[in-house]
Amino acid sequence: MESTLASTAPRLIEYPADLSGCSSLPYEGRNLLFLCSHEFGSSPFVVVLGFFSGQKEDVVTKDLIEPVADASRSRVSDAVSKQISKEYSRAHIFFL
Repeated sequence: MESTLASTAPRLIEYPADLSGCSSLPYEGRNLLFLCSHEFGSSPFVVVLGFFSGQKEDVVTKDLIEPVADASRSRVSDAVSKQISKEYSRAHIFFL
């Protein structure tokens, strides 16, 4: 019974509280966070962090992000592709 419960709970990743460099888009009622590369001369890419899930206060405040499930990645890629600028139209999309 414990293993079933553990497999259904979302896995959260802690990030430092400053996510100001991220772009976001509403997706299925949640806030999806992603970053676009900004290095000139290299192939553009996009990194999808996941869904914002709130903040945790410890010694340092951290943003909690829920990664995108494997089954949803194709649909999320399509949604992000429609949101990003034309220079990233052929960019590879990575997921954490």
